[in-house]
Amino acid sequence: MDKYYEFVYELKASEEEKIIDQFIKYGFNSFYFEEDVESSKTFLKLYVKKEEQIKDILDLLSMYGLKLLSKEITEESKWLEEWKKTIDVFELIDGVWINPFSDKKIEKPGIVLNIIPGSAFGTGLHSTTKLAAELLRKVCCIGKDVIDVGTGSGILSALAKKIGANRVLALDNDDLATEKAKETAILNNVSIEIKESDLLSTVGEHERFDILVSNIVAEVLIQLMKDPKFDKILKNKGFVILSGIIESKEKLVIEQAKDVNLVLKDRMEDGSWIALLFQKKT
Repeated sequence: MDKYYEFVYELKASEEEKIIDQFIKYGFNSFYFEEDVESSKTFLKLYVKKEEQIKDILDLLSMYGLKLLSKEITEESKWLEEWKKTIDVFELIDGVWINPFSDKKIEKPGIVLNIIPGSAFGTGLHSTTKLAAELLRKVCCIGKDVIDVGTGSGILSALAKKIGANRVLALDNDDLATEKAKETAILNNVSIEIKESDLLSTVGEHERFDILVSNIVAEVLIQLMKDPKFDKILKNKGFVILSGIIESKEKLVIEQAKDVNLVLKDRMEDGSWIALLFQKKT
């Protein structure tokens, strides 16, 4: 059974969004917030598996002057059970529901995506996922070939398939992510090709896609657009959905997009996060 270092902090509710933004930016997803109704206090619980990560994460949290209440070693199964008590079925976007329970079948009007929480990946609660999902539905996936770069839990890939995509290729450079994405595909009874890949490194020379979606961070999105295969794999008039962009990086992303023959078609924002929709020129 995997062991984790558990850290519990007390914080103000107003600090939640800032902390989530920082954790997502650095690719850290093993945390959740807990509210004590009686005391009206909010607690941050985070779980670290690799000792070498501890210093970086604690240095990050020191920026907020949070009060450390406890630190102990625990097992993944124990904290996941506690985490599940804090979440419920929720609507990702209009008509698309997330079911985070492995033992419950949920009946909702529209589409239900089954995503079981895991130590490394969340369920789609973050606004960057919601923005990407909204744009993915907007471009219409029916009969289209979709590539999802940095798939994580595979939630966007599963959604693309559920809303009519023909072929879906999901890529991630983390083997834990690819395993999680495979689980998501099975849970949702959808056919998705899943590969471990550093950006587009494993994409074949003759593979072409109508839609590319990527929910990472701006710095990696820029690297993605600089990948030699980026222009080749995108069909003429193909769509590119980029999410996970903070306001200060938006201009850099748009400038790089222009350099690779993309035209900005739409922009959405939620809190401090931005998602952009581009289309390739013919």
